[in-house]
Amino acid sequence: MDATTATPQRSRADALLDAFHGFRTELDAHYAQRERIVKLSRDVTALSKQLIFALHRIGGGKSKKQVFKEVEGKMADLRVLFEKLQGEVQGADFWRYQRSVSPGIQEYLEGFTFYYYLQHHSLPTLEEAQASLVPPTPQPAASASDSASVPASDVAETAATEKPAETAPYFRITVDDYLGGVADLTGELMRLAIASVGKNLSDSLAGGDGGGDFANIDKIGRLVREIKGEMDPLAAYAYWLPKKLQVLDQSLGKIENASYNLRIRGAEYKDSPAMLQALARRMAEGGGERRGGEEVEASA
Repeated sequence: MDATTATPQRSRADALLDAFHGFRTELDAHYAQRERIVKLSRDVTALSKQLIFALHRIGGGKSKKQVFKEVEGKMADLRVLFEKLQGEVQGADFWRYQRSVSPGIQEYLEGFTFYYYLQHHSLPTLEEAQASLVPPTPQPAASASDSASVPASDVAETAATEKPAETAPYFRITVDDYLGGVADLTGELMRLAIASVGKNLSDSLAGGDGGGDFANIDKIGRLVREIKGEMDPLAAYAYWLPKKLQVLDQSLGKIENASYNLRIRGAEYKDSPAMLQALARRMAEGGGERRGGEEVEASA
């Protein structure tokens, strides 16, 4: 071979330098993508907290219809964030960045399960939680002339028989994130129970069942105990679950304490349900403790 036409061989130092340039480019892209995902997760967390705060206004004078209308707006804003997040966690990137986005997803699930509970007086399944993150199926636009020529009964029958196309969810909900969201929900149920003490007393004195299905303190207590019973055996399979179960135990204790005050001290405060509610809230915040069946102020 002619020496003048031979391809000059690159040195080993040049090859290593090119390889490190490639590594740097890949790492820069990874850190930039992770930063975008973390920011979106924080936005989801902040908006989910706003959703939860809005739901707690049900017991503060606003009707359920007003609160749910406000919450639906926040759910729509959350879907916009999840649509942005969807493009960042496709394929293998889902598991690569799952732990970065998990806190935001669990906060969203806490808000969604609370919203679902206030609507249906029960908890959503994992499948129902996943369905909340599926984009709405676009409806084909029909012209006015077509609509006028087709009877309404035929349109309804067609809509009922047509099978909607499968739509990929904005984000895949893992079992771990679902359990974390439900565990965090118990704290919101505790706050709902404490806030409902005065109303439970008023309704029971009036012959009602004590605050309706969604705010009845005994029903909330039973639900939280059921959640605890189902989650206790799973503590060994999720490293973060034991800590959440400790908080769950504290929430359950506060609910039972508030129920105790409602039953035992209710007769003393029958003319002032607001004072009983303030007492229950002070107990929940650690402002007092029970000794021998009596309420006393905690020592400093």
